[in-house]
Amino acid sequence: MEQQTKWTEEEIHTLSVALKKFPADRYSPLGRYLKVSSLLPNKGVRDVALRVKWLSKREEKKNKKGSNSSSKRKADKANKSDSSAYHGQQSALGEKANVLYAPITGVLDENIVVIKQIQQNMMHNKVRENTDLLLKFRDNLMKAQGAMGSIGGVMKSMPPLPAQVNTQLVRSVLPSKNS
Repeated sequence: MEQQTKWTEEEIHTLSVALKKFPADRYSPLGRYLKVSSLLPNKGVRDVALRVKWLSKREEKKNKKGSNSSSKRKADKANKSDSSAYHGQQSALGEKANVLYAPITGVLDENIVVIKQIQQNMMHNKVRENTDLLLKFRDNLMKAQGAMGSIGGVMKSMPPLPAQVNTQLVRSVLPSKNS
């Protein structure tokens, strides 16, 4: 994975300290990235997630190159047994996150389907059939936005979304649900 943003030595050190402060076995990946990114004023959650993923892939490559000796193989087996316990903890945390974010994920997945249908309609010159789909898209965005506001916890500490739905513009372009 190619790094998109430049990291200073200070930021790398802060990242390293923060990853130890917020261990993966106690935090969901998203929660961990949010907390770490809050300590790095010039980096966002995405930057942190990409850097952590890049570091883990780099570490895996190092382990593969050096795993030729039998002593390292034994250590790898021990690490695999440790990692199975770690993955068990992670899956429990992941399940909790899935329950919290399921409503948001559901409507966003639905919007992906809606966008694909809108694309198909446009390709086949069926533009008028997109009105109901656009209404559904708007409603799903509103549901997701409402669900994000009601989650609390980590979501409360996140900055507001950089873009908001201009409901006045939407109302002027699309008919209301009751029409």
